[in-house]
Amino acid sequence: MRRRMLLTVEMLGLILAGLLGVSCDSLAQTPADASQIQTSNLDQQIRDFLQREVTAHVSDIKTLGPPPDRVVGALTTGEFSWGTFMRTLGAYSEFAGTKTIANHDVPQMIGKMAQIEWNHGGKTWGQLYAAMALESFGTDLKHNLLWQGLSSEERATYAALLDPGRFYEAKTHTLIHLPENYFGVAARIAVIDYELGLNKDRASLDDLLNQAAKQFTGGALFADDALPTGRYDRYSNEYARALYEAAELAGRDDLLKAVAPSLKEQMKLWWDLLSPDGYGYSWGRSLGAISYMDTMEIAAFLGKHPEFRPAPLPQLASAYFAAWSWLRRDFNDETHLLSLFAFGRGDYSYITKDREWQQTTTFFGKVIAAHQMFMKALEKEGVKSFSRQLSLADVARFEYFRNGPGRKFGVWVVRQGNIHFELPFVTGPKAATSDYEPAPHGFPGFVVPVEKIYPCLVPFLELEDGRTIAPADGADAIRPAADGKSVTAFWKGWVVAGSKA
Repeated sequence: MRRRMLLTVEMLGLILAGLLGVSCDSLAQTPADASQIQTSNLDQQIRDFLQREVTAHVSDIKTLGPPPDRVVGALTTGEFSWGTFMRTLGAYSEFAGTKTIANHDVPQMIGKMAQIEWNHGGKTWGQLYAAMALESFGTDLKHNLLWQGLSSEERATYAALLDPGRFYEAKTHTLIHLPENYFGVAARIAVIDYELGLNKDRASLDDLLNQAAKQFTGGALFADDALPTGRYDRYSNEYARALYEAAELAGRDDLLKAVAPSLKEQMKLWWDLLSPDGYGYSWGRSLGAISYMDTMEIAAFLGKHPEFRPAPLPQLASAYFAAWSWLRRDFNDETHLLSLFAFGRGDYSYITKDREWQQTTTFFGKVIAAHQMFMKALEKEGVKSFSRQLSLADVARFEYFRNGPGRKFGVWVVRQGNIHFELPFVTGPKAATSDYEPAPHGFPGFVVPVEKIYPCLVPFLELEDGRTIAPADGADAIRPAADGKSVTAFWKGWVVAGSKA
């Protein structure tokens, strides 16, 4: 079956404005607010918030033997929970220059949490965050306050927790039932292990880094998170940043050069995708708060690495502030938690109630790390104030993720005044997953249902044999217009909705 789809900016604008009852004139209006934010005021606001909220969470932990099932009323039983809080405590201890929080000894707390995370079978992010917590107290373990406070048995447990072999098979160079972006996680754990002296085998480190960088050293600018199916989403950017940071610590100039073209192109795309409120990728997994955290982390990364900036530092500061402002509004001061399950919110199935505390403390840890890095960049370049309003230029272009033989993948990005959307041709966890369909994600007032097999402005055809097919998961051919104002896509091969990608 062959299907041709011609989409234009004007067509989508009129169709969606009609469906949503919004006039095109109202979409084109841009609020005028050129007031300035003082860098010092933002810095103090974030510092005050972190001091208050980290203290509130620590204060609610009366004992770690046994660990509480809840902190500030939220379950602590979710994946990565204690490893995540280890990272937050280590980062905050370094950030605030303190070893005690709410009369609790931070290194002692982290040491006990390492055992808890180990007992819970902690892997991947839990391991990385545990490694980052240890690193916060210094790379020389002979003078590392956390390490020196551990018994020999506790040290052995901590070291075992930091073994990337828990989810990466070195002999076969494969991840154990995980998406490709976890190579970035493995690389960062391995390089911290080597930096701390927990692993002295340089050959094994380089071997892992080489494997993690394979897509980029092979010439790809964007990383497929589920090779070879074409799953391109926010993880491509995060993966490239993680690998670059690991290569920096490892002194691998060859990998820095290999990843640099990707980061240059990915940051340009991220800036074009960015919404005025600081939201980045509007399709794919990890929706909601995490995308705003992404913006803060990306701005901080670009503050440190100006060669990859898609915009001047003051404009990046406006994006940083916009993302922070959304997160701050979303945070519930009474519950001390992000509003993950507020009315109307949609999350992927892995974000359950037992991940509520973990997601909130992830927010703390990410903000601490990003803020340290970004404030240094602003101070170094003398940015004492910046615009409250994020200024984003109009754009209409198509970015290919993969344009070789076989299926084509990419995204059509449009911003014309306040009409802004991105229409991706990519694959999701299952064929024709709603968040990955070629629908105008991010269009004001329009959103697809989360993680559903559902026709979102994409035809689903029911065949006589009971199968339902859809034109999705990339396309057989994609022909963007030279001016970026329209895209024509062709499907000869349709996918069976809900089947394996």
